[in-house]
Amino acid sequence: MATALAVSLLVSACGLLSDDNDDSTDATTTTAADGSAASSVETATVTTTLVTVAPTTTSADAPADGDSGPAASNVTTASKLSTAGLSPVQIGHTLQDAQTAAGALLIAVPGGTDACRYYTIQNGPQGVRLLAVNAEIVRVDIDAGPITTISGYGIGSTRSEIVEAFGNRIEDGPGLSAIQYVPVDTPDADKRVVWEIDEAGSVISLRAGRLPHITPRVGCTS
Repeated sequence: MATALAVSLLVSACGLLSDDNDDSTDATTTTAADGSAASSVETATVTTTLVTVAPTTTSADAPADGDSGPAASNVTTASKLSTAGLSPVQIGHTLQDAQTAAGALLIAVPGGTDACRYYTIQNGPQGVRLLAVNAEIVRVDIDAGPITTISGYGIGSTRSEIVEAFGNRIEDGPGLSAIQYVPVDTPDADKRVVWEIDEAGSVISLRAGRLPHITPRVGCTS
């Protein structure tokens, strides 16, 4: 009986030691399995979205239970348009760089091709479109809303105000209903800011970008 009791106590002690070892292994595994794998998956998903997501896709816009939804964009109605772009998105940014600067997904507008396509900014201001040619931002269009140039000229401004402000840096065109700001600095020589003007002399849209992509009233058409 004494021998059996001793054996039983020895087996129980071994079982306790074995359980402690399992907990240590689990703890080590849990510590090593940090957020790196999840981050890789998330990054891959964002890159795919740039190429394939269209505005008809609603899953990204619908917050899950307990989720407040996508964060606001870094591009706001307070952002300013210039030959450099629409702050903080710049002419010359890749789609990925533009998305990072905007702090929000770029959503492909229906139409166009991978070689030339417009994008909107998720949770960004209405009326803003980014034109990408071969995955590079070459132009920004403002079709509605309060966004203006750095000097304060946007939709509702007048032709006479803009000409008075910039003098001989303003030229007629492109087209019959537009005027454009032509930079004098060499680094910006191929860039323009264009205001479309209605018959009453008021601005109805504006855009900024690089030649030749800035010339047509609507991008990806010539």
